[in-house]
Amino acid sequence: MIAKVGVFIAGMAVLASVPLSAAIGQDAAIRSVHTSLRAQDCARKVDKNDPNETPYWLCPGVANYALIIRRAEAGRRSIDVVDPAQRVLPLRYEEFVTRHMSSLEEKAEWRVITRAGKQVPVALIVGVQAREDADNPEKVTRTFLAIAKIMPGQACVTERIAEGTRPQAEVYRAADSAPSKPCASPLPPLR
Repeated sequence: MIAKVGVFIAGMAVLASVPLSAAIGQDAAIRSVHTSLRAQDCARKVDKNDPNETPYWLCPGVANYALIIRRAEAGRRSIDVVDPAQRVLPLRYEEFVTRHMSSLEEKAEWRVITRAGKQVPVALIVGVQAREDADNPEKVTRTFLAIAKIMPGQACVTERIAEGTRPQAEVYRAADSAPSKPCASPLPPLR
């Protein structure tokens, strides 16, 4: 387990705005902020608590949050959210998004509101590329949009949406209401 990490922030671009869902409990605007998950935009670190000294990538987020890209199991990638208090909150995509081999798309989309002049993340959307064809393990068979709620001291996957199955507005509604949703149940094991 990764105990504490340093957080760094990079420039961000606000790309879209839609009304905030009632789940947030305020009459505020919610918008998207994209941050990079590309290796060259993140810092390579080593988990000194792991006897194998497994490397991971620390990527900048928003509002003093960061994301850790880590190897979850052989052939799988996941994200841990690092909150401003330096708590590491695993999202465990290998349990909640796909049990198959997977990789991550190159950007994270944060859904944020502004409170007292500061950005506050409420949800995170990340594309998870599943490789479900055992005969061709390099082939991406489906991409899931992993939606996670982000709250003080808590982050978890609330929903996965197969990319292209819903309009973008519905994906945003699902993300914007994530704080009021329970954490998702684990997927059944592969047979």
